[in-house]
Amino acid sequence: MSNPIDNAYEILDRITDGFFAVDEKWSFTYVNSEATRLLFRDRDDLVGRNIWEEFPEAVELAFYDQYHRAIREQTSVVFDAFFPPLKKWFDVRVYPSLTGLSVYFQDITHQRIVLSHKEQHYKSLFEQNPDAVFSFELEGKYLTVNPAMEQLLGYSEEEFLQQSFIPLVSAEDVEQTIAYYKKAASGVTQRYQAKVVHKNGSFVYVDVTNMPIIVNDEVVGVYGVAKDITDRYLEQDELRKTKERLESFVRNNADAIWVIDLEERVLEINPAFETMFGWSADSVIGKKLPIIPDFLKDSIQKLHEQVKTGTSFMGLETIRERRDGSLIHVSATLSPILDFDGNVIGLTGICRDISSRKIAEETLKAKTKQLESFIENNVDSILIFNLDKEVVQVNIAFENTFGWTKGEILGVHLYDLPFIPVEIIEEAKRAEGNDQQDQPILGLETVRYRKDGAILDVAFSKFPVYDAEGKMDGWSVILRDITEWKKSQLMLQNSEKLTVAGQLAAGIAHEIRNPITVIKGFIYLMKSGFGDKEEYFNIMSSECERIEQILTELLVLAKPHPSKVEPRDIRLIMMQTITLLHTQAIMNNVEIVTEFQQGVPVVYCDENQMKQVFINFMKNAIEAMQKGGKLIIQIKQTDDEKIMVRFIDEGTGIPKEVLSKMGQPFHTTKEKGTGLGFMVSKKIIENHFGEVHIESEWNKGTTLEIRLPVINGAVEASAKLRS
Repeated sequence: MSNPIDNAYEILDRITDGFFAVDEKWSFTYVNSEATRLLFRDRDDLVGRNIWEEFPEAVELAFYDQYHRAIREQTSVVFDAFFPPLKKWFDVRVYPSLTGLSVYFQDITHQRIVLSHKEQHYKSLFEQNPDAVFSFELEGKYLTVNPAMEQLLGYSEEEFLQQSFIPLVSAEDVEQTIAYYKKAASGVTQRYQAKVVHKNGSFVYVDVTNMPIIVNDEVVGVYGVAKDITDRYLEQDELRKTKERLESFVRNNADAIWVIDLEERVLEINPAFETMFGWSADSVIGKKLPIIPDFLKDSIQKLHEQVKTGTSFMGLETIRERRDGSLIHVSATLSPILDFDGNVIGLTGICRDISSRKIAEETLKAKTKQLESFIENNVDSILIFNLDKEVVQVNIAFENTFGWTKGEILGVHLYDLPFIPVEIIEEAKRAEGNDQQDQPILGLETVRYRKDGAILDVAFSKFPVYDAEGKMDGWSVILRDITEWKKSQLMLQNSEKLTVAGQLAAGIAHEIRNPITVIKGFIYLMKSGFGDKEEYFNIMSSECERIEQILTELLVLAKPHPSKVEPRDIRLIMMQTITLLHTQAIMNNVEIVTEFQQGVPVVYCDENQMKQVFINFMKNAIEAMQKGGKLIIQIKQTDDEKIMVRFIDEGTGIPKEVLSKMGQPFHTTKEKGTGLGFMVSKKIIENHFGEVHIESEWNKGTTLEIRLPVINGAVEASAKLRS
């Protein structure tokens, strides 16, 4: 009949998890084969040694805290942790027992379990030691001792003779040892076990037989035969502790464990089996294993027959059936149970529920397909780069937009890509090594080449790509063709400028009519011969210059032309704009008041676009003051090194519901307005890396504020406007 302890050890050494046990002093008491493989250490190098001294790196990791938590709270603990020295992730389960911890773990780095080679059968736990033979007189003093007795306790024969055995017995065994001795001295042979003290102070466990010495039918002394059972006693004690730990391991294991005999009748199951499959121990022990689905019974039976020949199966992913008929995905290990002679006497199985993992894998596959579909069918061009700056993926939109095929682009280094302008490549090389390389870039407007040589305006976005461990693994680049959008934006700006010019026509006509009337009057006087003709010519010339200035400003505003970014005095641009709107302000009974700070720095801007913005904002303010009023225009430098342009009117104000939508097309306070003027103006300011803010109160007026970077901080704005 097989020994249950041996069976337990056999089960433990056959599991696919690494397992070790530590006592209350954190010393290894048992390490299975899988643990030695995973830890790259021999069993003999670990057993009896302190875990934290052998693996000092673990003190700073989760292992230390979790193991102490299991001891402190007397609860099982399950966690995943990375062990840097081995460069491995482990799935760890910790179970407390009365004498320490039972720990099992899996290498989940490659999601596979490697079964350790078979170990030799445990050596015999008991050895035959030489017997110690001695004799006492009736008072308990030694009369004779043999050499084995000397070796047993370390005393010489002279030291034994004429002294009592009592001082050599441990305090806790003295009373019972004296009682046994007295019974032997009365004529009755006694056999017992006791703990005696070696000369060096250590304890020796002995199996003692006391027999009466009878001479002439009279007991004259006592013989003693002592067998050294120290090793056996300690082994039995350790075996008892190990059995408790193994039973705790099986009982508290999160995986379902079962044992069946060769007739495939269930001998034992653990609580996890009951929980996982819904069968109680009483309902399955002595019966066939009830967790095999009908459609798998033939194939599982074939596996069992192979196990009965001594074959083991590890990490078998299959399906099992619960008591309620539901099916679950499991990772199963099937192993034979051997007796001391190596004969198979049963089978053991361990099942781990991997349904959630299977679902996660299917979900991951689905998400991967979705991502691949998103990339491949995206209307924007998408490229994926690895850490070596080589293209590893290109979508169809790239081929359609730029003309190069995937085969021409895949594997090409960033600096060798044919669609990137040379100046951009050089800038990328200069920026190499920047700590901000993993920072995303969103919607940067730039240019790229088509294969046919055409230049495309694109919105460039870059995002870092991370692997499963959260480490940067490359970049994804999105290129959106905005060539037509840029054209439509330019058309929208020009259209708005023409609209403004048309709306200014009436005021301009009135402004021009006044100097023409003056000129006509002086011509009449000159014909009549009155006055100083030279003075008349000077006045007429001045009025003609005024007409020329007004018409020039109007033509500059209305005529479309490319952006020209230059350093400009914003105050001068504002005064030229006021010239255009002066007449309209007078016609609407609006007084324009300027408050310009002295020494304001110049601004890097497109003068024509800036005039368009100022005309829109001034015109809106004038039209808002239907009963007249004052328009205050302020220009000054702020504390944060920006130029502030502020328009303060005394108009009707803007309702809150409209104010929140300002900047969106077709949201306006005017009956015939489109809202495009403010939208275009706001976009122009943002392209200059500026900001627009509006504060308004109904029936009290509106304050519109522009903030622009000064020339020293406008290099990026210049580059963007030029692109």
